[in-house]
Amino acid sequence: MPRDEEPAIEVEILEIDGAAPPPPRNPATGLTGMHGDAHESSPSHPSANWQGWPGQIRTLPAWCWPLLIVAGALLLGLVLVLGVLAAVVVLIYRIIRGLLRALFE
Repeated sequence: MPRDEEPAIEVEILEIDGAAPPPPRNPATGLTGMHGDAHESSPSHPSANWQGWPGQIRTLPAWCWPLLIVAGALLLGLVLVLGVLAAVVVLIYRIIRGLLRALFE
């Protein structure tokens, strides 16, 4: 951990594993410079900004949240209704079983 009185060390990476570092990103477009095939960094190509995919997956569009809340509420309601129905069926089965045992024993 550097101390306050020591100057910060700045370095520029020239090569990693025999490959040159990627060109600097353009902050206006978020894309790297033209390096290699032109279609890879073209904004019209679907995989142009592949480095931003993890962030895009974690952030859902605003219209998805009400849909997810409604679908989650419906799913929760369905699970609760099925649970109550299963409990009622088990209760009816036990009552009928108890009555039959009382009659035939």
